[in-house]
Amino acid sequence: MVLSGRDYRKILEIIEVVYSTIPDTGAMFHAFCQELHKFIGIYSAIFVPANPQTGEFLFGRYQIYNNSEGALLAYLARYASQDPFASSGWFKDHPNEVARNTDLMPKLARTEFACDFLMPMASVFYVIAATLRAQGDTVGMLGIHRQKRDANFSSREKAIVNILLPHMARSIHNRELAHDGALLRGPHGVIMIDDSGRVLFVNNAAKEALGNRMVETIPDPGLGPMATFFRNRSRTYRVRTVPISNKKGGKFIVLEPQPSNPMLTGQLDSFRLSGREKEVAALVIHGHSNREVAERLFISEMTVKDHLKSIFGKLEIRRRGELVARVLGFAPRN
Repeated sequence: MVLSGRDYRKILEIIEVVYSTIPDTGAMFHAFCQELHKFIGIYSAIFVPANPQTGEFLFGRYQIYNNSEGALLAYLARYASQDPFASSGWFKDHPNEVARNTDLMPKLARTEFACDFLMPMASVFYVIAATLRAQGDTVGMLGIHRQKRDANFSSREKAIVNILLPHMARSIHNRELAHDGALLRGPHGVIMIDDSGRVLFVNNAAKEALGNRMVETIPDPGLGPMATFFRNRSRTYRVRTVPISNKKGGKFIVLEPQPSNPMLTGQLDSFRLSGREKEVAALVIHGHSNREVAERLFISEMTVKDHLKSIFGKLEIRRRGELVARVLGFAPRN
């Protein structure tokens, strides 16, 4: 879908709102909805945050724009299982990408969900929705609504919202991490850099993780929904970044050590892997090359490649980074 120059200018204005110094997530969400209403026209919206560890939606902390709490309570009590976004698996399998409810359920108008809930209780009919994910963490669920008398969301409007979603996810994620503060304590490696990229502080855990490598070799999670990992010769670290503040540039880079058990027993037991495949997968997750895996297991590199091909097939993945994310629990399963 090709957007106009005017579309992109307005998108940039909304992104500025998303990353602004508005003090809390709820206020930012309402400002976002107001701008979106002026831009493409929406009737109401809802944001439900999620527990970043489990991905479970925290309905007790919801934010509603221009709709009633009663509709949400009725949804939770009776109608959630009928929601096409939940029943189709869209929320689980398509982070940071909206779909239309009418695409997921073409005969929506004839269903109990539409006739008994959407139109009479929520006063809406057309919905686009998505799960928000940032740096491997589920941030929450966003739903945007229109009434039956309005037009359905167009491909252009879906494209606009899809551009905005990663920024919404990253902004909310930044706010939660900064508010929590726990990520900057404990066993994690912490590196502080200014807006020019100059390193201001490196704690001992980060020095150990880096060894003789430069800070610049740590991959930046960026705006993607998947977790990003940094590996040295003995350990795998999950990478997160947290802005120092919204007013000033610079960020904290946090290196969270992943399970050090070389067999990763708990994580690997849930997959249909042979004993040897578990050994190969564990070593690959910890950053070892095919040659190093072969040397440690006293097998040939060709055998390592054969095992990896089998592992990738069973897990329905294509590359080593996806293996790390899937086994350590940061990638949605199909």
